[in-house]
Amino acid sequence: MIWKQNRNCNHTSYKFEADFMSDPIWCNDCGVNLEIDNFPISDKLQEELLEWISEYGNWIELETDLLKENGVKLEEWHNEKGLRLFQEVKKQLRGKYPIVFVPSSSAQQYNELENG
Repeated sequence: MIWKQNRNCNHTSYKFEADFMSDPIWCNDCGVNLEIDNFPISDKLQEELLEWISEYGNWIELETDLLKENGVKLEEWHNEKGLRLFQEVKKQLRGKYPIVFVPSSSAQQYNELENG
């Protein structure tokens, strides 16, 4: 998804979403990816988030750009883990940052493309 990039954005609304090689917190207004170091999140949770991000896209065979055989299930597991991590992020942010969870849907999109 292409987001507007607004240099004057105050980043008042956030989303928690995985993507390749990106921190999981994004501005929900302008779409810019934000550094998790700038949020009051424990080092342990930051490590867990980085591990979760490193697993993003494991349901896609990158060499062929095709969905793996159990790709939909792998994405579901990734989203379940992400939701658990999101709940912990939200807890540590203590309501100071309005944030929503955005689950991955790329496996579903690949599945639709491959199966018509």
